Amino acid sequence: MTPSTKTPEPDRPGVAHAEHGLREEIEKVDAVATAPETTFESFAHLDEKRILRKMDIRLIPMLAVLYLLSFLDRGNIGNAKIEGLQEDLGMTPDEYNWCLTAFFFTYAAFEVPSNLLLKKLRPSRWLPCIMIAWGTVMTLMGLVVVAVIAFFMLHDFPETATFLTEEERAFVVFRLKYQGQVQAKEQKRAQVAQAEEFEWKYVWDAFKDWQIWVNIFVYWGVVCPLYGISLFLPTIIRNLGYSSSKAQLMTVPIYITAAILAVFFAYISDRLGKRSPFVVSFLLIMIVGFSMCISTSNPRVVYAGVFVAACAIYPAFPGVITWLANNLAGSYKRSAGMAIQIGVGNLGGAMASNFYRQKDAPRYILGHALELAFIGAGVVAAAILIVAYAAINKKRDRALQEGGQDRYTAEELSAKGDRAVTFRYIY
Repeated sequence: MTPSTKTPEPDRPGVAHAEHGLREEIEKVDAVATAPETTFESFAHLDEKRILRKMDIRLIPMLAVLYLLSFLDRGNIGNAKIEGLQEDLGMTPDEYNWCLTAFFFTYAAFEVPSNLLLKKLRPSRWLPCIMIAWGTVMTLMGLVVVAVIAFFMLHDFPETATFLTEEERAFVVFRLKYQGQVQAKEQKRAQVAQAEEFEWKYVWDAFKDWQIWVNIFVYWGVVCPLYGISLFLPTIIRNLGYSSSKAQLMTVPIYITAAILAVFFAYISDRLGKRSPFVVSFLLIMIVGFSMCISTSNPRVVYAGVFVAACAIYPAFPGVITWLANNLAGSYKRSAGMAIQIGVGNLGGAMASNFYRQKDAPRYILGHALELAFIGAGVVAAAILIVAYAAINKKRDRALQEGGQDRYTAEELSAKGDRAVTFRYIY
C-alpha cells in the first residue's frame, strides 16, 4: 500500500450519521421550496390554516412552558422581597436594587452569541442545555425537568418537522424564505429567497442596521415598565397599606387578565398583518396607567393604574419583538438583530430595577415618572419607524416600476435581505 493510499473508514452510526441525515433532509426540502418553478400556486391545494395549527400545537406549548419557567425564575424575586428576603439576607435597599441590576449585564452580553448558537446547534439541543446549566449554576436548587422533556419534544427546523408531510414542510419553508417579498405573491417578477448561509457580514449588517437601534427605544418603552411591574408590583401594592399575603394575591388578577389580552391581541395583529397600531396603542394606554399612579395616593386608583398599565405592557411585549422580526430578512441577520434588540433592550431592565427606591415609598413618584419618560420615548421611536418604513416602501414601489429589480441578480437581491428593492417593511 503506497503512502498516499488511505484505508476507507467504516460508516460511523450514531450522532454523525444522524447529523448527516438531518442535513440531507434540510437540503432536500429547501431544494423543493426554492426551485425556480415553485410558486404560491404550487401549494394552493394545501390547507394553510391546518398546517399552521399543527405547528402551533406542536411548538407553542413546550416553548411557552420553557419561557414561563424562565420568567418565573427571574420575576419571583419581587414576590420574595415582601416576604422578608431582603431582611433575611441583611441587605440594604440599594444593595437589593443592585442585585436586580447585575442580572441584566450578562443577559445583554450573551444574547447575540446565544442566538447564533441556537441556529447553529439546533433549538432542541441548545435550549434544554442552557436550562440544565441554569439549574446547575443555581446549585441544584431544583432540576428543571422540563429541559429533559424539551430535548425530545422540541422540533428544530421546519425542514425536519416530522409532524408535517414533506410537501407541507416545503410550503412552510417557502413562506419563510419569501417573507416580505411583494412580488412573490404577485408573481410579476422572479422570486428572491432570503439568504440562509452563515456569513459574518450578516451579523455585522445587523449591528449597522438603523431600524434595530430605533426599535430598541420602542423596546425600552415596553420593557422598562415590564420589569418595573414584574420586580416591584408586590412591593407597590403592599406599600398601599395591604398585608404581604394580600398584596401577593392582588397581583394574580392583573397577570391573568394581561395574559388573556396578550394572546387575544397577538391573534388580531396576525389576522390584520399590522404591528404598529397595536404597539403604539398599548404604549398610550401605559401612559394612562402610570399617570393614574403618579397623580394620586388613593390605593384603589393606584391599583387600577398598575392594572391598566400591566394589561398594556404584556400584549405590547410580543408585538414589539415580532415587529422587528418581520422586518429583518435572512435567518442569520434576523437572529443577530433580534439578539441585539433583546440583549441591549434588556439593559432597560437594569435601569428599571433602580426606578423604585425604598426611600420613595409609598407613592414612588420618581419610579412612575421614569416609566412615563421611557414610554414617551418609545412612542416617538415608533412614530419614526412608521414614517420611515412608509417612505422606504413607497420609494421601492417606484423603483420596481422603473425596473429597479433588473439591476441585480437573484443572488444579489437575496444577499441584500431587507435592504433589497423587493422587500417591504411591515408597520
